[in-house]
Amino acid sequence: MADHADKTCLLILPRTFYSFARMFGNALRELGYDVTEANEEYPENPVGKVIAKLDLEVARRITRRVVNERFLTGKRYDLVVIIKGRGVGRQLVADLKAHADRVVGYHFDALAYDRATERWAEGIDRVSTFDSRDAKDKGWPLVELFSAQAPPAEVEPIRIGFSAIMRNHSNRLAYLDAVVRALDIRPEDSFFYIFEQDIRSLAWNFLKQPRLYRRWRKHIHRTPLPYEDYRRVLATSDFTIDYAHDKQTGLTMRSFEALASGAKLITNNPNIARSPHFDEEHRVVFEPGDDPATLALEVAALKGKRPTIKWRSVTDCLLEIIGEREPPQAV
Repeated sequence: MADHADKTCLLILPRTFYSFARMFGNALRELGYDVTEANEEYPENPVGKVIAKLDLEVARRITRRVVNERFLTGKRYDLVVIIKGRGVGRQLVADLKAHADRVVGYHFDALAYDRATERWAEGIDRVSTFDSRDAKDKGWPLVELFSAQAPPAEVEPIRIGFSAIMRNHSNRLAYLDAVVRALDIRPEDSFFYIFEQDIRSLAWNFLKQPRLYRRWRKHIHRTPLPYEDYRRVLATSDFTIDYAHDKQTGLTMRSFEALASGAKLITNNPNIARSPHFDEEHRVVFEPGDDPATLALEVAALKGKRPTIKWRSVTDCLLEIIGEREPPQAV
């Protein structure tokens, strides 16, 4: 960590989204910033989440008032970083510009799911996205995500042939089932952990696919896998199975965590083939409707081979977000 912070930064982001606040905050401190942290929407409670998710103007008015009162009045910053910014509006961006030398933003979701960034992007100095389709459509820099974990000190031996650790949403369970059937994966050669966000998602997912849900019920849980168990499973897996949101074209954090762990990825996202961070040794693309026989051949060609480990850190991502480093070009 920097011995002395001679620059100031206001970091606006969803503070409860995994450990993003801690990770981005620490990365900024490593770059020499004294970091002040604000939530992306106010009030910072379930009501605030609901009105912001519904994209109501009242959410932007409240957020603007709170941010001005708590973080802007009588203060000035060298840098403001807005991550996603669901409660941010054009007027707040104007306020931020009046209190900062530079304002940048980053969207780690697709505009097809959350269009908030598009609303305020025009008013800031630089905006980037993790989603390749949005980057192309909007002319924004494509800044891919990162791995929250550093590579292991020593590459661990393969103990698990195939793993999948995922929250149940969209068509993830159906995709996992298709991969398992295509490869004839056996229980003794696999580790599968699917968790439900809450009781409502559990009920909805069951009603949507009851037969499939019953078939996978032994692998479905109400809580996420503890982080150390997740890290261990990924580090000892030959392949891990990942499914991107249906409307997203960006690569998931799981993709980069597999890259840093030495696990190969089976994914539905064809854009991984264009990422400069992944080579053919790192991934197999299997989209819904693809030939299962081709998947089996591609997996067999890579089976048991540890690919080159690469680590893209949160600092790598942050440097591209703030424009101190240009992101590598897609291939």
